[in-house]
This record gives sequence, C-alpha cells and structure tokens, in this order.
Amino acid sequence: MNIGIDTDGVLTDLYAYNYSIGKKELNREPDNSAGYDVREMYGLSEKQEFRIGLKYFFKYCKEWPPREGAVEAIEHLNAEGHQLYEITARKFVTKKNLLGKYSKHLLFRWYKRHGMRFKEIILCSEEHSPEEKLAGCIRSGVTLMIEDKPEVVELLNKNNIRVLMFDAPYNREVKGENVTRVKNWEEVEKYIKGM
Repeated sequence: MNIGIDTDGVLTDLYAYNYSIGKKELNREPDNSAGYDVREMYGLSEKQEFRIGLKYFFKYCKEWPPREGAVEAIEHLNAEGHQLYEITARKFVTKKNLLGKYSKHLLFRWYKRHGMRFKEIILCSEEHSPEEKLAGCIRSGVTLMIEDKPEVVELLNKNNIRVLMFDAPYNREVKGENVTRVKNWEEVEKYIKGM
C-alpha cells in the first residue's frame, strides 16, 4: 500500500512541543488549549510568535524526539513492503533562500539520524499545505495518509483519501467518513494490519 506520512504532529508530538515552549517562555497555561500553534495556544502577537520561533525553531528541528513508537513503526511498515511517502509542510522547507535550505537540511538530517526511510519525501509550502498535500497524495498513489492538521484532514476526506488522524486538542472537532482517529503508532500499525 502507498502510505503518506506527515512529520510535525505525526512523527513528532507538535502539541507537546508548542505547550512546552509556551509554558517555558510565558510561565502560564495556554489561553486556548485547542490552538494549533504556539500563537493560537497562548494568544500571541506576530512579533511575540516570531521572537519565540527564533529562539526555539531550530532547536526543535535538531533535538525534538520522534513520538514513541514512530521509528519502529516506520521500520515495520517498510519491512512489510509498504511504499512510504513523507509529505510534510515543515516551516520554511520550500523557501528558495538560505533559511529554506537550512530548514530542509535539518529535516533530512533528523530523518536520517532516526533511521526513517521513505520512498520519496514531498515538501509542501505552509501557505498551501492542504492543496499541495492532496496533490502529493494523488501523484504518489497514496490511499492512506497519516496526518494531524484539521484543514489537511478535511480536504483529504472530501477527496476520498483515507486518513489516520493523530489525536490532538486542535483537531477534536474534525470528523469524516474517511477519517479514523488514532492516539499512537501502535494503533496506526494495528489499523494498517487490519486493512
């Protein structure tokens, strides 16, 4: 089977990361625990979000660990003969400047460090991630996408692509005929084995 896999929020726990840096920087609980990013969670201005991003983004790219079981699941799925397509809209990776090149370099290095192998890595822009991820799925023959971002999940669902959606406070309202909520990589593997 051709399987698409997102990075932030799927291979990593994006919510835990945003919660931790917001709590560390602001020393308080989030204003909106269902926010997608640190700005939505903590009610920050663009300037505040930019300042925090400068301080933590590259540290996240280098040091934030994979979700528990993610590395092993990728290994198992490869061993079972599935074709894995990494389809991500990681911040800056499609920018044609030094920041974009560095962000892309860190992302690829993170995959390599954790032994994650994919048939192809498809980089999408943040601005158009739902449409570009859908196009990546269609082009690669992906019939199952593992994703967390509400807008992406909803568009894939409307286009009859099955989605395993990693549960997070920011996607609790998302439902769909082709959407199955999962809490961990063990549930992902169990679902795929049962198909």
